[in-house]
Order: sequence, then C-alpha cells, then structure tokens
Amino acid sequence: MNKKLIIIIMIIIDSIIIGMIGGYVYTEKRNQYEVLFSYEDISLKESTLEVNNPLVDAKIIVTVDGEDRSDLLQIDDSRLDTSTLGTYEIIYYIIYNKRRYEDIRIVKVVDTEKPKITLNGGNIMLLLNEKYEEPGYKVTDNYDKELSSNITVTNEVDNTKAGTYKITYKVSDSSGNVGEANREVVVKKPNVVVATPPKEQKIEVPKVVETTYDNTIKKNKFTNNVVHLEGYLKDVHEENKIRLVNNDNTYEFPLTMKGNNYTYDINPEEINNGTYKLYINDEALLNKMAPIVRLARAKVGSKLVTFSYNNDEISMAITDHAYVYDILINPGHGGWDSGAVNEYVMEKEMNLKVSLYEKCRYEAHGLSVYMTRTSDTYGAKMGPSGLSDLHKVAYEMGYYGAVSRIVYSNHHNSIGNNYYSGYEILLAGSLTSDELTNELKIANKWNNIFNLTENHTRFYARDYDTERIYSKLNGEVYSFKDNYAVNRIPKETANVKAVIYEGCYMSNKNEFKWYWLNNNWRQVSEAKIEVYVNSLGIDYNSDYSTCM
Repeated sequence: MNKKLIIIIMIIIDSIIIGMIGGYVYTEKRNQYEVLFSYEDISLKESTLEVNNPLVDAKIIVTVDGEDRSDLLQIDDSRLDTSTLGTYEIIYYIIYNKRRYEDIRIVKVVDTEKPKITLNGGNIMLLLNEKYEEPGYKVTDNYDKELSSNITVTNEVDNTKAGTYKITYKVSDSSGNVGEANREVVVKKPNVVVATPPKEQKIEVPKVVETTYDNTIKKNKFTNNVVHLEGYLKDVHEENKIRLVNNDNTYEFPLTMKGNNYTYDINPEEINNGTYKLYINDEALLNKMAPIVRLARAKVGSKLVTFSYNNDEISMAITDHAYVYDILINPGHGGWDSGAVNEYVMEKEMNLKVSLYEKCRYEAHGLSVYMTRTSDTYGAKMGPSGLSDLHKVAYEMGYYGAVSRIVYSNHHNSIGNNYYSGYEILLAGSLTSDELTNELKIANKWNNIFNLTENHTRFYARDYDTERIYSKLNGEVYSFKDNYAVNRIPKETANVKAVIYEGCYMSNKNEFKWYWLNNNWRQVSEAKIEVYVNSLGIDYNSDYSTCM
C-alpha cells in the first residue's frame, strides 16, 4: 500500500476515534447535574435533640441546576429513635434522571434535663426533742425510669436545739444531670396552749328613744333594689316628705306614716348621680343609731350608694356601681390578737399564710384581690369611732366588699377537746341556698378531702343572743341577728355576703399535723380557689408552683 493511502486511512481512523471519544464525554455530561440541598437553618445539619422531643423540620430546599425541585425530596429517617440516646443519620434524597442525589443530616439525641424530686409534706415544724420522721419523696426523670435508689439525703436537723435546719436531697441520672430539693425543718419551743379562743366581744346596740329626737332614723337597711328607711317624727305634718338635696337637684317623695313612725324606700335608679343631704320636710334627717348598725355603702341595683354622717346629719352619695376587686380576703386576727394557739403556731400566722397563698393563686388567674391585712397587724380597722377593732375590720369588709364579687375571712378552729376535726363554714342566717351555691360546692369538695369522723355541724349560722347553731344545708332563712361580726356587720351595713372559713381544728393534734405540718392546707385552699375561679367564668389552673 502506498504511503499516501496509508496516511488517508490513518486520518479516517483517527477521526472515528475522536468522534467516538467526543460522543461519550457529551453523553456523560448530560447525566451530571448540579444538585444542592439548602437548609433554612444550617445549624440543623448537625444538631442535638432533647430525648422524647419531636424533631424540628430542617426545611430543606433542593435545586437542580438552579431550578427548585423540592417536590422530589424524600426523607429516610428510619434509623432515628427520639426516645433513645444516641447519634443518628437522616438521609434527604431525590431521584433525578434515574440517578440518586442525597445529603446526610446528623442528629444527636441527648438528655440535659435534671431529675425532679418532689417532697411529701413540704417544710416541717418540730417541737424540741420531737423525733423527725421522713415524710418521703418521689423522683421522676424524663429518661431514666427508676432513680429513687440513687438519691442521697443530707440531714442537718438537731431536734435538741431550736432553730431552722435544712435537709438536702440529690440525685443524678444516667446522663450526669443532678436534681436537688431542700426541705426546711423548724425546731421550736412549745407555745403555751390556749385550749379555747376568747369569745367575740358583743356590743349591745342602744335603741333610739323616740320622744327625745325629731326626724330620726330608727332602722335602715339595704336591699338589692332599694334603700329602706324607718324613723320617727315628733311633729307630724299634713303632708310629710323625704327630700334629697344638692346644688343641682332636689327630689321629694311622700312618706308612708303610721302614727309618728315613717317608712320609705329610696330607689337610686330614679335619682341622678351625686351627693345628697337628706331632709324630713324642712329639717335635716338625723341619725341617732349606734355606729355598728349605720348603713355604710352597698350595691343597689346598678348604683353604688354610700352614706356619711356629719354631726349626725345624713348624706347619701350615688354613683354608678362597678366592681373594683374580684376577691376580698380577711386573714382573721393579727397584731396583738393571736387568735387560737397550740404548741406549734398561732392562728393569726396560719390565717395570714393561707390568705397570702390564696391571693397569689387568684392573681395568677388574672383576678384582683383586696386583703384587710398583709402582715402581722390588725389591718386598717376603718369605720366609725366607738367600734371595737374586730367590728372595724368587719366594717371594712362590708365597705370594700360592696365593690368586690367574693368576700370571705380565713380562720382556724380550736376547742376544749382533742377529737373534734374538720372544717366549718359560718354564714349569715338570712342567706338562701341559691346565694350559697359556691359555698356548698366548697363544702362538698372538703367532705372528700377531710377524714371526718364525728357528727358535727359544719355549714351553719349562729344566733347572736342564744348562740344556738342553725344548719344552712337545707337553705332555710333565719330572722335572728347573726353571731359573728364578720357575717353580721357586712350584711347589715353593706348588704354584703361575707363567709367565714375555719380550715381545721388546731386543738386536734393529728389533724393539725395532717393539715398544717404536712402542708395539706394547700389542698384545702385549692378546692376553695377552684370553685370561686370557675364561678367568675375563668378556667381553673391547678399549677400552684409560682405561689409556693
């Protein structure tokens, strides 16, 4: 073969080979694409996850040669177990033009939560030389199932010396997280025991001498719709009127007369807001009744009516009624008045602690609370001069109770025996069962909380003169004067329902330990709080941790 022909053949062969090589490279290039897996939060590509928590979506966008193809994204998380500690791979992938493209996400499941130690009984009070008995505890953890055997207890209590001591509880879980709780133990000298608290000081109300004064009030009261007045006129005219006068308005209403005695019901809805001086005919209406029974202020219809007495002349202010407080709480006793006493504590201390706790719980539900005292005092003691401290507190409860939705007083019982136990709820005799719906619900809840053994009246009113107890469970209404100032004075002077709660018998040592030393008083309070919160249209939240 000549040289020229050989060269031509070689050129042809080279062209074929080059063509073949060029075609292969081109085909391969057509099957390679720029595939990107983009994380909205790149920190999630290698992240930690708390055990038993749900995995956070990485929100991955997949592009192929710059085109969004997230519609092709698939996830293989079959290896992930969020309930078990360890390191896991999650594979994100797409199938494109018969090829698989993937990206691997690393998730480390960890436990960083401390074990929780819950102490039975909370803080404890001991008398000198009284043996400390561990009330117990419970350990819970988000991962480890049983840690109670791992707990260590450091007890520093010396029951031979008065003082405050700490018991420390610690436990570690398998991840090295350490949980801790502390119990305070107060060792104290016994108090002098007072078996029976002093009886309420009674004040006899002097009657108005009808022949001495003209244009006087003998009797008055608020109802839900009117202000009822009864009085005496020494000089009766042909037409007798009660007059309400201020700078802007004068109102005149004919009196109903029976001899020298008049009656009239003032409807505040018929009168413009303002402060009015009261007259009978042309003479100022005079008050000669004792301070303890003078009208103070009350919600009457849609109005707030407030009385004032200046040199016995009577003025009446009328405004639109609005509630200022949801709850009014009176922590009974305080200051110089210890209330009942046992070996461990004074009643005034218990009343205040319970009341402050309940105040905190109501406020945690978004409610507003008025308290007659927040420290170891007897409170503001407002009201007319001539009243005892106790009656001034009761007057204050009525005065502020008129703009409060719920009014009650916290106490704790004592009696001259050690077997009475349980709660008592003291009420005004004039209240109906419809008016006591919430209090009956509370009593029913307490019946399931207390270990009631003896047959004892617990939901009652007491007669002022005879001290006889009348059960209120049947809803019967009584006409007698109520025994307790806190029930009586708010009702008489402000038309306010004020309830007294006796939380336990301090004179029953076993019940007292269960109720107070083991902190079951909180459970008793919560039953009350739940009923009242629900009655105000609010969902009850049982988490009391912020008020501990």
